[in-house]
Amino acid sequence: MSKSEYAIRHGRYRPKRLAMILTLLIPLVAGTAFASTPSSRLQRLEARAARAHLAATDEWHALLHYEPNWMHGGVHSEVASLWFFLAKDGQTDPAAELDATLAGLFSKQPIGPRKLPAYCLFVARRKFLVRKLDIDTSTLPVHDCPGYRHWRAVIAPDAASLVFPTAFPNSPSSMFGHTLLRIDSARRRHGTELLSYAVNFAAAAPQGNRGLGFVWKGLTGGYPGVFGLFPYYKKVKQYAWIENRDVWSYPLNLTQAQLSRLVDHVWEMDSVHFVYYFLNKNCSYQLLSLLDVARPHLHLTRQYNWYAIPSDTIRSLADVPGLMGPAEYRPSMETTLRWETRQLSPAEQTLARKVSRHELAPDAPALNALPAKRRAAVLEVAYDALNYQLSSKEVKAAVPGQAGRDYANHILAVRASIPRRSPFGRVPTPKTSPEDGHRSLRVNVSGVYVDDNFSLGFRIRPAYHDLLDNPGGYTRGAAIDFADIGLRLDPSDGRLRLDNVHLLSITSLSPRNAWFKPVSFTADTGIRRRPSAHVFTNAPNDLGYYLQGGPGLAWGGRDLMVYTFGLGSFDANPGLQPAWALGAGGSAGVLAYPVPGVQLKAEAGWLQYAAGADGHYGWAKFGAQVPLVDNFAFRSTVGYENTRVDDGLRVDFGIQAYF
Repeated sequence: MSKSEYAIRHGRYRPKRLAMILTLLIPLVAGTAFASTPSSRLQRLEARAARAHLAATDEWHALLHYEPNWMHGGVHSEVASLWFFLAKDGQTDPAAELDATLAGLFSKQPIGPRKLPAYCLFVARRKFLVRKLDIDTSTLPVHDCPGYRHWRAVIAPDAASLVFPTAFPNSPSSMFGHTLLRIDSARRRHGTELLSYAVNFAAAAPQGNRGLGFVWKGLTGGYPGVFGLFPYYKKVKQYAWIENRDVWSYPLNLTQAQLSRLVDHVWEMDSVHFVYYFLNKNCSYQLLSLLDVARPHLHLTRQYNWYAIPSDTIRSLADVPGLMGPAEYRPSMETTLRWETRQLSPAEQTLARKVSRHELAPDAPALNALPAKRRAAVLEVAYDALNYQLSSKEVKAAVPGQAGRDYANHILAVRASIPRRSPFGRVPTPKTSPEDGHRSLRVNVSGVYVDDNFSLGFRIRPAYHDLLDNPGGYTRGAAIDFADIGLRLDPSDGRLRLDNVHLLSITSLSPRNAWFKPVSFTADTGIRRRPSAHVFTNAPNDLGYYLQGGPGLAWGGRDLMVYTFGLGSFDANPGLQPAWALGAGGSAGVLAYPVPGVQLKAEAGWLQYAAGADGHYGWAKFGAQVPLVDNFAFRSTVGYENTRVDDGLRVDFGIQAYF
């Protein structure tokens, strides 16, 4: 018999002492075993993820916004917020970030400005890993996210649409247009899109900072870019009512799983900063990155390394079979009012203007004398005109503030007393929607005749649209040329020289009439010759920098506009004595659209130098463009230029191709 058996038989081990020993030992052993379980489980998950190459999948790269490096192998994330990455080198190492995210699921540690654990903060990442690795979330330390559940319940996503407010030349950040996403609720009924939510990406610039400093910082990455979620009606009010921009929307054919992944990623993007660039890493580019999360195999952002123009990104989506539905058009208040006023007689327009300005009561005898249908039309236009004035930032209302809103309601009440349906139908949808307009990249090959000499001209323009381009799908009277480079080749000796460069040229022609009094403007900067005939000569006034522009007025309609500008100019040119000049003057022109696809433009101008060099610069030009086949057109220009020391006649004629 052993000593222990003897002790037990003879009561040497007391039950209380034995229980005490067991009480101390069992938790210690059990605790050691349980503590090792998460670590070993995490290691097994990491090994499975590595074997499945999850860190190399398109979906993981889309969720972390990885893009290939230009000069060497590997990737980097476009996200600038360091807290977005759980691994120290997560910005450049997808595998390390995946392992760190797995580890984060086993932690309650709060992350980022919202102070949420990884399980609740990176929902789309978590769902990806749970789906691919079959993780039992009930065993994780955090497995419920009340804030996220409430947020999803409020949005109740059911469908998504791409929204395109057209170009707004008065705003540097929206001169090419803008894109955003609309998330429609499952509680939505037909015609209630205004109750949906908008996903927007924009530069986080100080309020009211919209001058040259804003442009410079936007071009050089001086602002952070952030995603935002807003009630959709606020965006419609901003674009269609305040800025008077027509709005196009395109339903996106996404499965519920794809839509859910996109919305989850929007949740992840709250408070995340990117570096914002006007030309490429802008609203359109980043919204493509959201669609890459929904459908990772599309690789939409890889098409736009140098610049991303909203209309081009819409065309990219239109090129994906079955992704976008038919375009839907929402006219701005200005477009609607212009269309309505054209249906009134001059006398009726006068009555409507007087009512809108509170110069005539809505139930005055002059209106009551009209037939009921025409009286209804006059009152509707008067109401819309006053509402337009109250909503617009650029127009001062005749009856401002609350008094104006009360008076508008009074007009509406009088109109409601007339038992007639509205005489106005829906504003006609333009024949060409933005995705069907010409491509923004343009290449031109032409013959150039100057002073009895013939040469070949070559031009390339990355973006975007000038007044002789086909206006279908674009804003009529608005032009923006960016980095338009012209070269000339002398066929006699093979010399190739720079003709001119339009670094940035903007023109906005806004026709005026009795209802609208907008101010047009033009601005142009780049490198040019004085006159442009001096390409293959040794004339001293050869190539120099210029900046010119100014306000103006325009009149007319959709097919014919007449305009005039007051201009100021600055030239820095070695041919000037001294090598610079400040000038002032003006220009006037006519822009015509005689038949669809044909554009004509005639312009003449004069600048008198007022400081620096003595002299002047005058010009007269005529241009025409005629369509040939899809994406090709014939263009010809004839121009005469005059300076104090020289003049020249130039004729260009050639073929343009759009890509």
